[in-house]
Amino acid sequence: MRIPVLLALAIFASTSPTLAAEQNVSRDCRQSGDPDRKIAACSELLADPAMPDEVKVVALQNRGLARADKGDRDGALADFNAAIRIDPRAAFAYLFRATLYQRNAQHDLAIADLDQAIRINPGFPLFYFRRGASYYDMHDYVRAIADFSEAIKLDPNYVDALWGRGQANAYSGHKERAIADFTEVIRIEPRAARGYMARAQIYQSQSEHDRAIADLDQFLKLDAHGFAGFVLRGNSYREKGELDRAIADYTAAIKLLPTYSFAYQERGIAYRMKGDREHAIADFREVVRISPLVSDAALKELQALGVEAPKSEDDAMKQGVLQLLKK
Repeated sequence: MRIPVLLALAIFASTSPTLAAEQNVSRDCRQSGDPDRKIAACSELLADPAMPDEVKVVALQNRGLARADKGDRDGALADFNAAIRIDPRAAFAYLFRATLYQRNAQHDLAIADLDQAIRINPGFPLFYFRRGASYYDMHDYVRAIADFSEAIKLDPNYVDALWGRGQANAYSGHKERAIADFTEVIRIEPRAARGYMARAQIYQSQSEHDRAIADLDQFLKLDAHGFAGFVLRGNSYREKGELDRAIADYTAAIKLLPTYSFAYQERGIAYRMKGDREHAIADFREVVRISPLVSDAALKELQALGVEAPKSEDDAMKQGVLQLLKK
């Protein structure tokens, strides 16, 4: 995820004490889209011992952002640390450092920094959203929901917070709340596919297949290459007993991604339900060929169809793949 450079630019505009000080900040340090030019300009600015602390903090943040964009995590971390040493109330420096920690799955450190950012500026919704994201990644859905809700309270159209809360609600079993959140996502961004997909999955889990299909129809209108949408819609058609439609959707997914073993697995089940043993066997064999390490369900299907030969072949493939992984 790219750290939002515009936030640092906004801070510069608000913290420069005088026009003269602002003019002393290099344009490249503030605005360049080239990370190398930004780093060079900010470094030159920071080398000036007469530069006010307020400007140094912004230059360190901007240089840290550019270093992060280049993949220099240690350099970026050093810059954000230095900014915080100069100004312990530099809320966005905590945010930027937290983002580095999140990238490395150091969520306890990220949460501690975001706690501090919130103490400094409790009215900024992004801080709650980012902390909620860490809680979500830690599977602490209660705290994640609380933070996403606070971000939404501060900005009712904060679509990413609504999305995050919807996911957290879904994983914690609050399906109706999740549907409400994804419905709001769709209201705010009706031309984006993700809300329809997410809501369809909830409907599908409740066996509301007509609603799921309607949402997946819309999803596929917006994302014609969304192979997962074809598989999900195929599953709903299959549950409704519309096996030919299901098979057509699985086939569409396979056409888009020929190595999508899950689509072969689901199509094989549809063929088996239809009584087409030959095509079912072919699909389950393809699962074993493409994904030998996760082919247990396909092997069981083959055995149930009286086809036992792939069992030993699968064991050999698994052993071969495991040996490759050890090298």
